[in-house]
Amino acid sequence: MDLIQTLIVCEKPDAAARVARALDDDSDPRRMKTRGVPIYESRRGKETIFVCPALGHLYAVDSKTHTGRRYYPVWDCTWKPKSLIDKESAKLARWVQAISYVAKNSDRFINACDYDIEGSLIGYTILRYACNQVESKAERMKFSTMTEKELQTAYKTRAPHLDITQVEAGQCRHELDWLYGINLSRLLTESALRQNRGYSTLSTGRVQGPTLKFIVEREEEIQCFAPTPFWTINTTITHNRVIYQIDFEKEKIPTTAEAEQIVTACKSGLLEVVNVESRNIQQPPPYPFDLSTLQSEAYRRFGFSPARTLALAERLYLDALVSYPRTSSQKLPPDIGYQDILRRLARRATYVDLTLKLLNRTSIRPNQGPNQDSAHPAIYPTGEAPRRALIQPESNLLDLIIKRFMATFAEPSLRKATKLTLSNDQCNFFLQGSRLMKSGWIEYYQPYASDDSQELPDLEIGHRVSIENIESVEKFTEPPPRYNPSSLLRKMEDANIGTKATRAEIIEILYRRGYIKETRIEATPLAQKIITILDRHCPIIVDSHFTAQLENQMERIQAGQETRTRVLAQTLEQLRPVMLNLISRESELGAQLAEIVVAQRKSNLTFSYPCPSCDSDLTIIRSRTSGKRFIGCTGFQKGCRFTLPLPQFGTLTITQRTCKICGFQLIMVRSKGRRPMVSCPRCYTTKSKSRQILNHAAKSRQAIESTANSLLEVAPLVKD
Repeated sequence: MDLIQTLIVCEKPDAAARVARALDDDSDPRRMKTRGVPIYESRRGKETIFVCPALGHLYAVDSKTHTGRRYYPVWDCTWKPKSLIDKESAKLARWVQAISYVAKNSDRFINACDYDIEGSLIGYTILRYACNQVESKAERMKFSTMTEKELQTAYKTRAPHLDITQVEAGQCRHELDWLYGINLSRLLTESALRQNRGYSTLSTGRVQGPTLKFIVEREEEIQCFAPTPFWTINTTITHNRVIYQIDFEKEKIPTTAEAEQIVTACKSGLLEVVNVESRNIQQPPPYPFDLSTLQSEAYRRFGFSPARTLALAERLYLDALVSYPRTSSQKLPPDIGYQDILRRLARRATYVDLTLKLLNRTSIRPNQGPNQDSAHPAIYPTGEAPRRALIQPESNLLDLIIKRFMATFAEPSLRKATKLTLSNDQCNFFLQGSRLMKSGWIEYYQPYASDDSQELPDLEIGHRVSIENIESVEKFTEPPPRYNPSSLLRKMEDANIGTKATRAEIIEILYRRGYIKETRIEATPLAQKIITILDRHCPIIVDSHFTAQLENQMERIQAGQETRTRVLAQTLEQLRPVMLNLISRESELGAQLAEIVVAQRKSNLTFSYPCPSCDSDLTIIRSRTSGKRFIGCTGFQKGCRFTLPLPQFGTLTITQRTCKICGFQLIMVRSKGRRPMVSCPRCYTTKSKSRQILNHAAKSRQAIESTANSLLEVAPLVKD
């Protein structure tokens, strides 16, 4: 009987290697290269399986007729190989050719990309355009971890057809994003460029616009906020030589006269305990992680941006250490094997004591959250041991996921909260504290959940204490807090704009475009101008409710309740008049944008810290010969040669913060998938020079020691 040849498409090379190893009878697939692309050949009984990796999307949306990158408006679109769309993706042509070559002799085709909208679309476009075999022979594997056991099960239970509704939803999302982004972004960029004041990439889009509007609106709230004065009463008491801070019954006093009256009435007086209230508070275990809560917790604990958390989690997923991270589920189904995972975790010394406690319980059930995802469960560890040395951020994130997983199975914590009411017949004060009676899940989630117990003095009703100190303090109401990457991501999620897979990338794009800056996000003047223009001339583009409606329509496509063609037609009807209106005002808009672009470019390149040599302005300069950027002095033509080095990668921002050592302005560099780096160029130079001096001194010392040793060797000969 002839061998059956199967072609399996995976999303990434690492995933392809794992799938091939899991499906090979000897767990030792043959690795070969076709046109420089790694292809894995596995033998499974009488079947030959070729596992071909992609590099994410090999196909993308482009115009059918207009190929120029500067042409707009564009209303027609089609799917093309990315290698034909932009030069940066030229290498992807080899991947399409390699897959097409293997497909010629294949009898069966399987999409084994990640089981979500993006993975379904990546596999579909490859199978349709590179293999020409979608409708007749394509099948679908579904898995949530990259463990060998689950991959083997996914292969045996694969669906006989592709998940077409997910594909349709993915196609519609990409086509809508392209139509919005290409038309609006090209209009903004070209209208400013035609003012002949330099090039700057300007962009907006279906999700990017509303997200930026959130930030600009918050910026306007902060800028327009008028602080109102109020007064608080700061009071301390002493009991058994211990000082306690107590709270006045009113949190805010509206006038200074009332505040001073309270201070006068209570100064040098005694307070009597008139009431003691105690209650037990039971706190249930936390829910398992979905992607959003993982990103929020990683930001809180480690300062990881949402994009970096997702990149690290995907790396752990490809190493078969955690389940698929792009999930909105807070549920852990029993079929993942709770006890098996805990037993595997128990092999690691770090977790052995905690896991054995859980395994010794009669029943193991997680505390489930309300959110559910039909494609994947909540994020959980597989219990597999790492096959490589993890970098510290990966270790930190894996530890967080493991401890969250264990904590969901633990018992609730129990805390006793006590509130003392102290009075002098005119004013009431409160002293509150709590004590952890039973740690429960907190024990499993250390150090990410801390015991914030506050012991109270042993006071009972009728006891009196003296006031140690009392004073009124003037304060002012504060504006709403700025967004940070984590809180902005939650805002996007609450508004239902973007997806769990794209929200973090949208935030990174806003940074790269120069629309926002700093970790506590500030809207730049350019962002404010763009939102002003869009809000005035096409408010629908930055309306989060409109974007949320489109998201709901795409969810309906995924559920088979709506069609892709109808959603696209309806959206184009709304987008065409918007574009025509903007095009009619192109010159006016371009002049406004160019002016703010030039001003921001100058602001972004100029330091407020003066040149230490001549007091002229310092600015960022890019060398015409080497292309490298550095800090130079504007007094160069007058003879000043002061310079400082700069990092040559990433998006660079001059912050308003100063170095605590030398006072120079700090710079921030953001690179995709990495944590923002903040440094002082002047101290960096000083350290580099110090290292050079130390290295020179070390080499000189070695030379002296070497000469001395040589003389000692020669000395006996001279003596003889």
